[in-house]
Amino acid sequence: MMRHLPEWQDQPLNLIAPPGHLQLAALQLGRDFAAPVQVWTADWRMSRLAQQQGLQSYFVSQQAPSDLPGRSLVFWPKAKEEGYWWLRQLVAYSLEGFYLLGETQGGVKAAASQLQKAGLEVTKLDSARRCALYHVEADPLVDKLSSGPEALALEGPDGLQLCSLPGVFGHGRVDEGSQLLITSLSQHLDALPQQGHCLDLGCGGGLLGAWLLQHNPDLQLIASDVSGFALQATQATLQANGLQGQTQPGDIFNGLEAVCQPGSLDLIVTNPPFHTGKATDYELSERLIRESPRFLKPGGQLWLVANRFLPYPDLLDRAFGSFQRRAETGKFTVYQALREK
Repeated sequence: MMRHLPEWQDQPLNLIAPPGHLQLAALQLGRDFAAPVQVWTADWRMSRLAQQQGLQSYFVSQQAPSDLPGRSLVFWPKAKEEGYWWLRQLVAYSLEGFYLLGETQGGVKAAASQLQKAGLEVTKLDSARRCALYHVEADPLVDKLSSGPEALALEGPDGLQLCSLPGVFGHGRVDEGSQLLITSLSQHLDALPQQGHCLDLGCGGGLLGAWLLQHNPDLQLIASDVSGFALQATQATLQANGLQGQTQPGDIFNGLEAVCQPGSLDLIVTNPPFHTGKATDYELSERLIRESPRFLKPGGQLWLVANRFLPYPDLLDRAFGSFQRRAETGKFTVYQALREK
């Protein structure tokens, strides 16, 4: 991409679905790029970075651009269903063509081949560092993009109706770790807050928060995720079950300032991610555990499920002083920690 930016400054540039780890500041689009640039993303971190760089930004669960003038560059995501969702959005903009960029081992090569088989003209323009750049003649794009349903409906624990969207954790299934956490929570319902504020952190499709509301309807739910697709799925899950809750984009506790003040939460439930791309990444969960006591009320509870190999016991000890293992399998552990009164 960097090699082509200098020759792309004659037209506006639309960055579609850029990944959260993209070094946007290094591209210097807000300062050095001659033409206007806008970003359309499902990653709240990227949306915030774009705004900080002075770029027009659109976050999936909030707003879509009214127009895509000039060049459009689609970053192919690791979830192919999500990639085809983005391509289907382009139909409404009547583009004559677009650029497609991604990792060769991350599915972009297969996507280019699939588009070519569908009758679109696809030209490979460049490749470097295990990535490839293609140009796709998009006219006509309608009826040539098919990859299954955009959303799936499935039944969850205790008859919950769940909405699952491409690109959201656990798409099309009830995650084994979340199921274990729910089973453990059901065994300790009497010890859980019956009212007050509950945060479903990294809400995904909304399973944990919806289950808690189903059993403790006086709870006030805040469901947060960095993914706009996750927030849409959670909203749909709550609506399908006649439940009320608030969704809020955020990166752990960053972005939650308007809805979640320090010392305001009675309960936090989470099945936190531990991957960035394909690599194991403890930073998100470390930050979650470290900052949770500050946002919990005295006596407030954190319930967390994680793979057994992850080094969370030491983190919980340092943050809370103690914790309980509430459930354990060969793969997962459910932890409960309380903020001291």
